[in-house]
Amino acid sequence: MRKYLHIIGLAAILLIVQAGTALAAQNVHTVKAGDTLWDIANKYGVSVSSIQQNNRLSSDQLQIGMKLTINSATAARSQNSSVVADSNTAYTVRSGDNLWTIASKYNTTVEQLMSLNNLSSDRLDVGVRLYVKAVPRPAATTPAPSRAVYPKPVTPPPTPVVTEQQESSTESTGDKAETDLGAQICQYGAKYLGTPYRYGGSGPAGFDCSGFAGYVFKQYGYSLPRSAVDIYGLGVAVDKANLRQGDLVFFKGPRSSCIDHVGIYVANNQFIHSSSTRSGGVIYSSLNGPYYGQYYVGAKRVLPE
Repeated sequence: MRKYLHIIGLAAILLIVQAGTALAAQNVHTVKAGDTLWDIANKYGVSVSSIQQNNRLSSDQLQIGMKLTINSATAARSQNSSVVADSNTAYTVRSGDNLWTIASKYNTTVEQLMSLNNLSSDRLDVGVRLYVKAVPRPAATTPAPSRAVYPKPVTPPPTPVVTEQQESSTESTGDKAETDLGAQICQYGAKYLGTPYRYGGSGPAGFDCSGFAGYVFKQYGYSLPRSAVDIYGLGVAVDKANLRQGDLVFFKGPRSSCIDHVGIYVANNQFIHSSSTRSGGVIYSSLNGPYYGQYYVGAKRVLPE
């Protein structure tokens, strides 16, 4: 009888220890003003995807007061059993493709495609081969670190190229002053490359798309409305072939009923904008890329003629 009581006692102690360990590995974070999933993930040493999975989040948008469960034990297991690309399944990018359409075709996610192929932006080049299938990675033989650090991705800036059209536009003093102002605006915006995307953010620690454009233009005395669709109501329409530095370019996403994204034209068909958490915040993108080329709406010039 004493033997059985001893066994039952040991089992109870083991259960208590396991429960304590599970509780210790779990935290609850209350979302505060300015929080992003990227910030929270780095605070607790977990990945953004683990927070989304544990809290059943379908997007990166957060609300103040929301309580998020942070499970570091789950994060550690996911690091040990993460996925790697299956070399037997690859897809060659064709004209008109974007990450969303490829992900839908192969029943995966944009985030998974970017992770498998080490992509830092959603820009794709025709002819590039992408891994579209993942297989489990063997468990690591060494213990995972108690706190992971997820670096903030930064897209290197393209070298600005002045086109013949831009050179001819600077013949008069007035046009030169306008071009110089546009160049200054682009150079100032480049200071914030890599700044995290933050929904509702107007800087300088985090921006959404209209917040970034408004913050940069504000430094030069221009007050822009708070939303991309309202900014589109300003200025003079500009043909894509006649874009100058400092012009505002606009996009309408596949599920949006109105214009929902804005960026600042730089040069050589490149624009700077606060893209998304997944793409790395403030980055350069191409107007002719598979995604932004498909959803480009138009451009407006708010700088003086």
